Amino acid sequence: MKYQKQILNLIQDVATPHNNVLISEFLKREDIELKLWYSLGNKNKIYNWEYDITNEYKKANIYGSKLNFKFLLNCILHRNEKYMIVGWANINTKLLHLFFFLFRQEFNHWTDMPSDDRKNLCITKKILRSIAYWVLRNSRAKVFAVGKTSIDSLKKLKFSNKKLINLPIFIEVEYNLSHFITKGKYIIDRYNFKKNDFIISCGSRLEHEKGYDILINAISIIPKYILNNLKLIIVGNGKSTSELIELINQNGLNSHIFIEPWLKIDDFKALISVSDIFIHPARFDSYGGTILGMSMGKPVIGSMGAGAAVDRIINGHNGFLYETDDYITLSNNIIYLYNNPSVKKEMGYNAHTTSLKWHPSIGIKIIIENYI
Repeated sequence: MKYQKQILNLIQDVATPHNNVLISEFLKREDIELKLWYSLGNKNKIYNWEYDITNEYKKANIYGSKLNFKFLLNCILHRNEKYMIVGWANINTKLLHLFFFLFRQEFNHWTDMPSDDRKNLCITKKILRSIAYWVLRNSRAKVFAVGKTSIDSLKKLKFSNKKLINLPIFIEVEYNLSHFITKGKYIIDRYNFKKNDFIISCGSRLEHEKGYDILINAISIIPKYILNNLKLIIVGNGKSTSELIELINQNGLNSHIFIEPWLKIDDFKALISVSDIFIHPARFDSYGGTILGMSMGKPVIGSMGAGAAVDRIINGHNGFLYETDDYITLSNNIIYLYNNPSVKKEMGYNAHTTSLKWHPSIGIKIIIENYI
């Protein structure tokens, strides 16, 4: 008798590097056939990837951003297959949630932390969001949430424990860091840093919620004897870029803090690898850069508003946690690691060890043991 594979339909809006890491691991399994579905293909203008990220490991199906009855009907009729829907970003995934609810069809939903922007929503959007969560709560669905912070947020929205599964973001595990360190030295050469400079790296979209103004304020109160040897590189771009530059100038920190436009992911890793510490200062981040910092063997200072920081940092072991907006504690943590290089080294080792425990194969195990 021929063995029949279980079919899993992974339905997303667009391809992402971190989800491609999981896709690569899925394709190593002989017991599962993976079908990829995207609303937007490689030519979309949301992200300027330099390679075909949509079809990186497997040819994908594009169901489009307009209403696609053929796609919806295919999902409804093939009830013997499994479905993992990542968010509900377009008309098709929104309707698919509704149809699965109405037809009592089992499925899986993967989401990050709901942003706390309800005060800024009009009454219509508030009602629609409430209905969406009601539908998901009352569907025959397992809800995979990105990290403990996301789990807690969904519990506040009255999701039951038995419905929720913690499925964090996964990245490639880096065992050998020597390649990144060599490359990183070339990246920082253009800054003309001194040999003994204390280098801090961080990065993401430069938006208010990412908290880089808090980090700049923390740097502004560091004693001068430390500040003279301190360099901070913020990687990214966004709506807050000009405000951050103005704040840097107001505090006279333009020879200590540098904003670097987006880097390729390997270049960003290389920069982190030659840094002394990595900082994740977000007011709100569903997961974020903590996992990158740890993968490069750096102690991470992260806020309680950063999902990955809450998930991965053991305070005083592989980094430090501080309350969001508390720039004084953030500053004191930087000063402590500057003054204690042996502790910094040990924390970096522990951070890398933590990273190695989260190989993407763990993510596949979590999905297969819990999906319906």
